[in-house]
Amino acid sequence: MRFYIKRDKISFTTKVPADKKNWNAEKMKFTSGDSMFVDKNLILENIRARINDVIVRFKLRNKELTKKAFERAYNRPNDFDNFYSFCDSYQKQVVNKRVELPTLSTHKTALSKLKSYAPELHFDELTIDFITDYHKYLLRKIKNNENTAYKNMSVIRKYVNAACKAGYMDENPFHEFHILRTKANYTFLTEEEIRKLIFLLRNGELELKYYKTLQFFLFMCFGSQHISDAKGMKIEDFSGKTFVYWRLKLRNKKPEPIFVPISNILRELVRDIAGYRSRGILFEDIPADQTMNRYLKEIAKMVEIDKKISHKTGRHTFATYFLSKQPDLNTLKDIMGHSDIRETLIYAHVLERNKQRGIACFDELL
Repeated sequence: MRFYIKRDKISFTTKVPADKKNWNAEKMKFTSGDSMFVDKNLILENIRARINDVIVRFKLRNKELTKKAFERAYNRPNDFDNFYSFCDSYQKQVVNKRVELPTLSTHKTALSKLKSYAPELHFDELTIDFITDYHKYLLRKIKNNENTAYKNMSVIRKYVNAACKAGYMDENPFHEFHILRTKANYTFLTEEEIRKLIFLLRNGELELKYYKTLQFFLFMCFGSQHISDAKGMKIEDFSGKTFVYWRLKLRNKKPEPIFVPISNILRELVRDIAGYRSRGILFEDIPADQTMNRYLKEIAKMVEIDKKISHKTGRHTFATYFLSKQPDLNTLKDIMGHSDIRETLIYAHVLERNKQRGIACFDELL
């Protein structure tokens, strides 16, 4: 094959063997004298079609086609019809083995939104302009808040990074599009609200379903864990002064064990939950996650806590209360099992209050 792009000659072999006597140079086809002429002509047609496809796509995008750009585009793998086909394959082969079901659900939701916005998305269409416009669409058109939009763009970035690494894309638009973490809008309980729940648990008047739900919630308030990590705890994971666990979210990344000191109130709660048992799963016969979250809202009403609480509130409460009493982000990072200090920084506003109180101490010198 020989042709020119901006006076640069492009020449490459089709690797299809030919006998001169069976080749029609005028029509550029094999003649019937070659026993494989039908298959060989089909191969040549496919090569020409692919060359034409590259040229047309550059024209449609109004992008300059150079010799080097053509060679990259032509030699790129083409075993997927579009970006979504690649995402499906990458999800089955890689993502499913690395993430938990809630994270996988987040991935599917993010890709579903993108597909609604651009049903037939080709790799070449994933430009910085496209990514920027889609981010605006999430915020303005479908009214996602900044955190939700950030999560969606982060998911897409993972698949774009994988596509670039596999050779399906030459340029990564996320090198120019920077996703910033926004200040988290999370719910936590105050010390007074925690005391209300402790009193409610101890007075012995709760129905069993509420009692078990509140036990589990307070365990997260005092123990720092995610709901999936807490549900997997065993009685033997608790020693005299500490308990140990591994973040379920990081189980495919060879996580380090996380050791958390046991407070007196947590020790009392664990004894109450375990009863006479000395081994086995700590939490037995607890309701499903959504059911417990519904019960939590009903429990909150019982003690006049006017907040939309869920089990995530327990972990947030631990972090916020800890930092208010012990302003040490690095220690909190280790206890929470965060892989990146930026995850812990969502609680940094507590430190700001501590700084203000600390500076106020100087006023006493007046």
